[in-house]
Amino acid sequence: MLEHLLESIDQQDFETLSEDIKRSLGEHRKWMNKITTALVLRQPLTKLDFVAEDAHKHCQFGRWMQKLLADPIFQKGSFLKLEQYHEELHDRARVLIEQLNRGENVSEDLFISFLESRDQFFYMVLEILEFSVINKHQFDPTTKLMNRRSVDALLAHEVHRMQRDEGANTCIVLGDIDHFKRVNDTYGHDAGDRMLEMVADVFHQAIRRHDTVSRFGGEEFLFIFPDMNLAETCEVVERVRKKLAEAALDYQGQQISVTSSFGVTQLCPHCEIKDSIKRADIALYQAKSSGRNCTVSIDVARMIAQKEMNFSEEQLVGLTERVCRKIG
Repeated sequence: MLEHLLESIDQQDFETLSEDIKRSLGEHRKWMNKITTALVLRQPLTKLDFVAEDAHKHCQFGRWMQKLLADPIFQKGSFLKLEQYHEELHDRARVLIEQLNRGENVSEDLFISFLESRDQFFYMVLEILEFSVINKHQFDPTTKLMNRRSVDALLAHEVHRMQRDEGANTCIVLGDIDHFKRVNDTYGHDAGDRMLEMVADVFHQAIRRHDTVSRFGGEEFLFIFPDMNLAETCEVVERVRKKLAEAALDYQGQQISVTSSFGVTQLCPHCEIKDSIKRADIALYQAKSSGRNCTVSIDVARMIAQKEMNFSEEQLVGLTERVCRKIG
């Protein structure tokens, strides 16, 4: 339920999320301890986060949740369920405290229900905390982009999404920095790392927030474009390519130009992920062979129209190459 975050937030966001959860959860434990102490010592509680109809909005955790849910990225799945559990916990606590404040005996059934809500709430918080802590380490240290391991999980999530919804589509793109080895050989590996950082920043700034670009290995990058068809993806990639070609790395007073080649195709819900990546790789190879600093696409529909049964892998590669289309 949380995989969609990998499409939308970066390493710093994951670090902030995990720290916010830990801090807010600590405050909520204090809130729980005050209730327990009040019930044992029969001491009334009157603060809004205990007795208000909307008490769940008055505690620190609730204020953090309201701020978080103002962002559409978090208005789904586990975070909406967490908000539901948090509100239920405060509602049951409020009824207990009303009984306490009236000097009545606290209902045992209500108290057990309150404890069950507490457990549901804390389990959900810990699930999100664990996810955020783990995934803040799923980023490449040089580019700060998602690394190969985490993007593999995201690709699997996209395939499952398309299998559930026949109308959904996703495109993937492999991009490779042109003549990157020449930069390392001429200026050194520090310059190469600086170039990787610059290219990653250009790529990241040029796509939508719910798109993804990751460092796929070496000087190669993988883009994921959910809910975007092949033609739309090619338009976006062409804008990215031209934006990068207009940029230059300022290294020790020297301006080092940089371009990249791109291979575009659809992510197929009915084949292995590696096969979709292979198509993008063949398109990228064709872009390199066509002079670099260009985009080549492979339309799966054109492949299906020409495909016959019992193709060997070599024949399939040949077919894939034949349906390549150079964009720019």
